[in-house]
Amino acid sequence: MTSEPHRTDTTSGLSSLSPRLEKVADLLGVKSVLVMRSEPDSMVVAATAGEATKHYTVGAAGKKAGDNGTRVPLYCERIVDTDDDLFVRDSRQDPTFAGNEDEVEFGLHNYLGLAVHDPAGRVVGTVCVLDDSAREYSDEQRAELAELRAEVETIVRRDDTALS
Repeated sequence: MTSEPHRTDTTSGLSSLSPRLEKVADLLGVKSVLVMRSEPDSMVVAATAGEATKHYTVGAAGKKAGDNGTRVPLYCERIVDTDDDLFVRDSRQDPTFAGNEDEVEFGLHNYLGLAVHDPAGRVVGTVCVLDDSAREYSDEQRAELAELRAEVETIVRRDDTALS
């Protein structure tokens, strides 16, 4: 049985980043690299690369927990709400993120994400990586993700609809 090949995909505004997204997935050795757009009640995939593209397709949305204390927050939701980087070594061992959607539905319990800002400095989304093994990221790997974020923010500065 052969596995279906994955396919990098992006919104039209982020299409120039397709090769870069695959490179980041390879360099970091992760199952998924995503650029997410924040909507009032959800996080929406704007770009996807890596093996987990079968789970994360452009336009797919995860519902935010918001003020609902019975729901586990999305990783990206936390970044949008706090404007802080987020690293979760293993969500299964994390009191905030245990049982989150990515872990339960896709087996991805390791997360590293950064906020994406618009020209006014507002958080409009995230760049993030997810994996199925509890692991750390080297300074070089973190710098690679920060560089990808800078590239996304440059595109957003030129085209405020790039994440849509």
